Amino acid sequence: MTGTLPGLDTHLLERVRTPMRDGAHLAGILYRDAAGPRPVMLVRTPYAEPLSRSLPVLPALDAGFAVLVQDCRGTGRSDGELRTFENETADGLDTLGWLTRQPWCDGRIVMYGMSYLGMVQLAVSGHRPGGLVAIAPTVTPDDYRDGLVYRQGAFQLGQALAWHLLTAAQLLPRNAGRDGVAAALAGLAADPESAYRALPLSDRPGLTDILPGWRTWLGRENDRKYWQGISYASRRAGTAVPALHVGGWFDLFLRGTLGNYTTMAPAGGQHLIVGPWSHADQSGITGEVYHPGGSAQAIRLEHQQLRFLRESADGAPASLPPVQVYVMGAGRWRTENEWPPARTDRQTWYLGADGSLGRDLPGAGTAEYVHDPRDPVPTVGGAILMAGSRDGGLGYQPGSRDQRLLDARTDILRFTGPVLDHDVEVTGPLTVHLHAATSAADTDFTAKLVDVHPGGRAMGIADGIVRARYRSGMDTPLPVVPGKVYEYRIDVGATSQLFRAGHRIRVDIASSNFPCFDRNPGTGTPAGQVTEDEFVPATQCVHFGPEHPSSIRLPVIPADKGDQQC
Repeated sequence: MTGTLPGLDTHLLERVRTPMRDGAHLAGILYRDAAGPRPVMLVRTPYAEPLSRSLPVLPALDAGFAVLVQDCRGTGRSDGELRTFENETADGLDTLGWLTRQPWCDGRIVMYGMSYLGMVQLAVSGHRPGGLVAIAPTVTPDDYRDGLVYRQGAFQLGQALAWHLLTAAQLLPRNAGRDGVAAALAGLAADPESAYRALPLSDRPGLTDILPGWRTWLGRENDRKYWQGISYASRRAGTAVPALHVGGWFDLFLRGTLGNYTTMAPAGGQHLIVGPWSHADQSGITGEVYHPGGSAQAIRLEHQQLRFLRESADGAPASLPPVQVYVMGAGRWRTENEWPPARTDRQTWYLGADGSLGRDLPGAGTAEYVHDPRDPVPTVGGAILMAGSRDGGLGYQPGSRDQRLLDARTDILRFTGPVLDHDVEVTGPLTVHLHAATSAADTDFTAKLVDVHPGGRAMGIADGIVRARYRSGMDTPLPVVPGKVYEYRIDVGATSQLFRAGHRIRVDIASSNFPCFDRNPGTGTPAGQVTEDEFVPATQCVHFGPEHPSSIRLPVIPADKGDQQC
């Protein structure tokens, strides 16, 4: 089908079908200038047409691109079944090859998009396909297993359920003839709180009928060969084209965005922008905090992305700085020459048995709490993407939220630093080294960085989790000996936060963050097979002092170094 875009009599709209190597055809809408061949901006998406309306099609046309918006396999009007991530490399490479042979493409192709739309870019870029000259992935993980589905071994239940509910609902018309599917899906969507708690997790009628990936993700927790077969993690360093990576301090894939940038930076042409944003919100309001000048509109993000892609297509030097970050608490953007900033003072702040947090190594000691998986610590803010809550969704807002909601709980250890006599800027990756023992055969440990205000507000800044048996990585599960002290390295993500004079820095340690992450029963059972009757309360003992220096590593930016403001 060919038509004219309203009000743009020199532009055409066409429905096109692209052949894949296995005979399937993927549907797409092509927007192009009738005057002749142009570089093409390719957007590959698994989402329905309404979610594509926010794509910058007209600005891209104005920038001189043709634009192809293609439905991923098994979605929209495309053939096949959506098997999450499994076909994106082959389908993406086939699409790029097809584009280079079209008379309206001048041989130069760029790719654009966020989340899944960013993952499909990285799925092909490491193969160095002909014609691809630049990519612009936004809020994109660095690995499917340990980064998207799991985080240091803990199943990311909240985002997994939210994404599957959204995608299954969009695919429901393709499954209209299947008995009971719509009713089962409606039941999950109507009561996500119950859907989070129901066990075993692998049993989700409606979701599993439409998206087999739900059971695959859970059933292949330890299947290294499967995950490596679909992952682009090991191929990212092979990317030979410029890329503009965009992330948010409260995006659940922030670790991935930063990891993608640092992995690909040696190839040159890499740029990074990180704002005070969550996965789907770039307004500059995250949780309970407004960040002045922090919106995507304030820095003309879309304009920067299209300018970068156009400059890359033309082979022109990029006009963007290497790194742009928003410093929360300071309320301003700053440019850097690299990430992490080279001038960082990496400080160790030690946790003490008396609840202290400071630069001096404390004496030996321990602190205990009891973790009960039947009564997990509830999720309050953070880098989350979740559906529903008892208050209509406000309870699961991502971003910085007041942790005083959890003050009555006794299963959280809180370590608070002294009142700051000067501003302290923390910008960079965050890591907690926790020396701890558990009475259970397996458990989780969580860590949260908190900004305590003079009036008592305790605002969450960043958090992380590690599953004990995966303390050395998901490829090497190790048993836990009850009562034995292990060192757990908890990746708390990254931030750029100015802790103001008069504030205090705090670290919270617990063993659950539900329903952002699944509940660890304490038995070592794989996440998809857990049943509630095997839940085991665990006594957790955290150790401190010279032999067991539990601590957080804070990337402090020296105050006497000049800033390069955007």
